[in-house]
Amino acid sequence: MFRITLLAVVFLIQYVLFRRTWKWLKATRPEDGIVRGVTIGLFVFFNAIFLVIMLLRPRVAALPAWIESFGMYPFYIWYGATFFLGLVILAATLLKLPFKILLWISTRFSRVRARVRVIKRQPAFQEFDASRRVFLRRSMFTVTAASFGGTAYGALVGRTTPELTTAEFPIASLPPGLDGFTIALASDVHSGIFMTRREMDEYVSLLNGMNADLIVVTGDFVNSLTDEVYPFAEAFSALKAPHGVFGVMGNHDFFAPNPELIAREVNDCGVKLLRNDRVTISRGDAQFDLLGVDDVGKPALASEKIRIAQGTAAGGRPRVLLCHRPYYLPQAAEQKIDLMLSGHTHGGQIVLASFGETFMTPAALASPYVWGAYQHGNTAMYVSRGIGTVGIPIRINCPPELTRIVLRSGKVEQPS
Repeated sequence: MFRITLLAVVFLIQYVLFRRTWKWLKATRPEDGIVRGVTIGLFVFFNAIFLVIMLLRPRVAALPAWIESFGMYPFYIWYGATFFLGLVILAATLLKLPFKILLWISTRFSRVRARVRVIKRQPAFQEFDASRRVFLRRSMFTVTAASFGGTAYGALVGRTTPELTTAEFPIASLPPGLDGFTIALASDVHSGIFMTRREMDEYVSLLNGMNADLIVVTGDFVNSLTDEVYPFAEAFSALKAPHGVFGVMGNHDFFAPNPELIAREVNDCGVKLLRNDRVTISRGDAQFDLLGVDDVGKPALASEKIRIAQGTAAGGRPRVLLCHRPYYLPQAAEQKIDLMLSGHTHGGQIVLASFGETFMTPAALASPYVWGAYQHGNTAMYVSRGIGTVGIPIRINCPPELTRIVLRSGKVEQPS
């Protein structure tokens, strides 16, 4: 169902954009058959490739390395740019729609219709209409150039330039012996054609270089295929931390045909999965419980899985929860979790603008938690931007992120 929906949305955008482009070419270059032929060829070529990828889902390991540089990047740029252009056309259509409806209703009256015809014949109107068309054409050129340029930057630079961030969280019950304990957080790897073994090796090197006490990976090890776990396992088997490496399953791990095989390979590579389970982390006599839950679909199920994960844990120990989706912060607060670490949103992946803690991104329509630190009662949460991509393999105003989480002993301040 997911693939069918994605295909429908992509091809609808492509169809609308092709119709607009074809109409413009017929009006401005009616005799230029070469340009129109190239236009048809580009649309057919890129959409045929997309259809093949979605239907056949080729194994990443079987693809030659040169495809990434010479085949995939043009594909990224085409679909990223046409997606933006489709959004611009949609926005313009929605803005014009009330005026077009009003004009259509008005012209149902013969007097108004006659008056409109008279106005259109006036030289002043014709001059205005001609200048308007020139303005719109130039604006479209600018938007098209910005779309392709911005997408090229997002695919070639924004997607591959990680940011190392730090976030500190006070926990009232944290023993002094754990003050300053560090957790390196990575999320949303999405091993696959958009996240190669070479790129994962680089992220593993960065994670090890953070010298954290503990490393966690909060799900989406693969994109959608079971075989994608093997390059992940090969790369992430090199992760090392004094107190271990842990992880939880994300929704894309369950999208794959065989999630249990993915879980087994992830476990075997050294990333210990917490599947509605917990482990006690000790430094000297000081301890805290690290809990992890499988990706969940409903708030009630989230509460149940967190409760199962806690089990018969000794009361009074601090509790840190790994949960792929951040939506369940209220349920974590009900279960008296001190800190929740999540991903899933990719920080929006494409962020048009941000104002303080407000992000203009499509992801904000699905989640009130997009990126960064949040607080619900005595429970804090950090949502990672992750390192991989999904859908369109670009990042704009939203670089990949690896985060050093620092635990501090101290009073939790309630948000004002």
